Amino acid sequence: MLLQTQQAEIETIIGRYASKRSAVLPLLYLAQDAYGYLSPEAIREVAEILELPPTQVFEVVGFYTLFYDRPVGTWMLQVCDDVPCCYVGAEELITALKATLGIKEDETSADGMFTLQRVKCLAACDRAPVVQANLDYIYDVTAERAEELLANLRTRAAEAKARGVSGRCAEDYALGAKGLEHIAREAPYQPRAFDGSASPAPKLTPPAAPPETAAPAATPEVAKKHEASPL
Repeated sequence: MLLQTQQAEIETIIGRYASKRSAVLPLLYLAQDAYGYLSPEAIREVAEILELPPTQVFEVVGFYTLFYDRPVGTWMLQVCDDVPCCYVGAEELITALKATLGIKEDETSADGMFTLQRVKCLAACDRAPVVQANLDYIYDVTAERAEELLANLRTRAAEAKARGVSGRCAEDYALGAKGLEHIAREAPYQPRAFDGSASPAPKLTPPAAPPETAAPAATPEVAKKHEASPL
């Protein structure tokens, strides 16, 4: 059980909060990475650790899209199919990924490496089409680059550089509590290129300030009228 194998890590997470129930999200992430998904048994285990009714923890899992109640691949590929992404090829990208992997949406490839899922806006419309691979954003992914994307993700998995479905890299497990920053606090995630390196966001040039213009001088008639106006 998770409590027996990772008790020190669990206690570290719970210790960050005034109330144990506040640790429900990071503990669910921890359980999801440990088991690969959140089975009913794993959810009940988290509920027992936090002394919560199991129904409350089941409700949390059902609410958040980054919790999975069934087995998923090493990489969860979430492809945005909202309007901006569709305009620049999201549908073609999804078709290419399905053909290359031999799966349908919400299915996992035969080797257990990839699960494909449609999602709505990933809030990166300026870099469409966008794919979220676990918690890494990958930008400008056209259908022509689908095979390149998959090959690079396979390489990262082989080199133990794949973030878990909850955001932890494989090497974090060896760090114990020191590796909790990916799941125990809301730290921003850098967008990633295909090879896993940081992909900086495009630099935006701020608009130039409008030129200063002097107020027109008042004519003698207007000035005289203002002087005569009552308060």
